[in-house]
Amino acid sequence: MNDKYNFAGYIVHLDNQYFCTINDYVVKMLYKENPQECDLKNDDDNEKYLLGFDEGNNLFAVLAAKIEKNPFAYPVAYHFSTPILIRGKGAVSDLSYFNGIEFYGETVNKAFNPRQAVERSNIDGKVDNIDLKFKSHFEFCKEFDIVINEQRAKIQYLVYRYVHLAEQKNEDGSISLGSLNSAVRIKFEQQQPLESLRHYWLSFNNFLVFLAGRQNVDFGVKLLQQNGSDSFPHIADCFFRKRSSDIYDGKAHKTIQLDMLGDKFPELVMLFVSEKNSPFLRFLPENNDMANRISDADVLNICTAFEIEFGLDESKDKNKIVQDMDISEFGTSMLAASASLIQH
Repeated sequence: MNDKYNFAGYIVHLDNQYFCTINDYVVKMLYKENPQECDLKNDDDNEKYLLGFDEGNNLFAVLAAKIEKNPFAYPVAYHFSTPILIRGKGAVSDLSYFNGIEFYGETVNKAFNPRQAVERSNIDGKVDNIDLKFKSHFEFCKEFDIVINEQRAKIQYLVYRYVHLAEQKNEDGSISLGSLNSAVRIKFEQQQPLESLRHYWLSFNNFLVFLAGRQNVDFGVKLLQQNGSDSFPHIADCFFRKRSSDIYDGKAHKTIQLDMLGDKFPELVMLFVSEKNSPFLRFLPENNDMANRISDADVLNICTAFEIEFGLDESKDKNKIVQDMDISEFGTSMLAASASLIQH
């Protein structure tokens, strides 16, 4: 969920403190004291997270993918655009790791309808006498063992009820039922460094893109830390800067459902975690308007893909085809056929 946050605070790095402001993912850092020799630039390709505290003394983290020093506008020491903003909750004291990660809401609800957690009953057939209650979570939540990056974990999909403290009562004084959200939660046996967050987010994003058949998916992200034997409290919310786009509006019956995958659910997720085996999704529509269309750039890419696959094919049928038409003619004919398809 691409929320925009504007707040101020301070960042601590290498025993130096900087006042900072964050405005729509743009971070500006100001020297708290006299300028000191401290180069924050990344010397390699490794991602670097900077930790700090906001005005309410809550811990936050920003990913400093590319930092630029500003030598002419003292006291602004550094400024950069962060792709990831993490805001801690409550008394969390360490954001350098997580034991679990949860993806929830928006497109996740399309892939696993949270309404199936509610049971309706009606004794006399009257609309006013419909009773609603929540089913046992064993009826709709599933958990599987999985190995991610050579580490054992458990992955589950579930439905939960969320009630904000300020929304516990309706305007008429009745108790609010809150909102239902579906979620996919991964709980690791070992701590995961914060630097691995973007990889897991991108993997799950691509997984949802595959299920929805559309690029403009959206969902929320929570970080969890293990507290006790089997307790994974929510310790931080994550926000990812994304290109502005409308959100996937496909109906549930047009989205591959998680419970339809059965025991193959963790195997399918693993395809997207593996960068080597991850399916190619570039040809899927970018947004709702392009759902039933194809762009001219896609035509060229599709023709190129066909041509490459044809060149890699070593079957006997290929040898027969080559006798009648070379590869360049094949690509030209595919381009003409695709262009004709667009016109009609």
